[in-house]
Amino acid sequence: MFWKLAIKPGKPLTVGSFGRVPVIGLPGNPASALVTFGLLARAYLLRIQGVDDVTPMSFAVSAGFDWPRAGSRREYLRARIEAGRAVLYPNQSSGVMLGASWADGLVEICEGSTLQMGDMTRFIPFSELF
Repeated sequence: MFWKLAIKPGKPLTVGSFGRVPVIGLPGNPASALVTFGLLARAYLLRIQGVDDVTPMSFAVSAGFDWPRAGSRREYLRARIEAGRAVLYPNQSSGVMLGASWADGLVEICEGSTLQMGDMTRFIPFSELF
């Protein structure tokens, strides 16, 4: 059983079992539940169905934003592609779900990293996560 993740948003997540039944407990905040389901629960469900490669396809895209604060966790930000660049929804709070309907996918920012406009980053389309 584990219940901590080094991703943002994404805490708390519980993975364990009740007897012989596997249990995945998603976080209560909407954006956290979206990210943890798309990246982790989806992969688990595919794996138990026999799928070998459960890694969602992604592609490199130019950042249409600055991200000056280097976090201690890997961050997944709601974003969409506009004019060939990833742009962020203005409010990245884990309690705000409107960004998920506005966005096309997630931008991944590795722990300890910052981004400046024009830097390349990884974009995971929602079509790969749901």
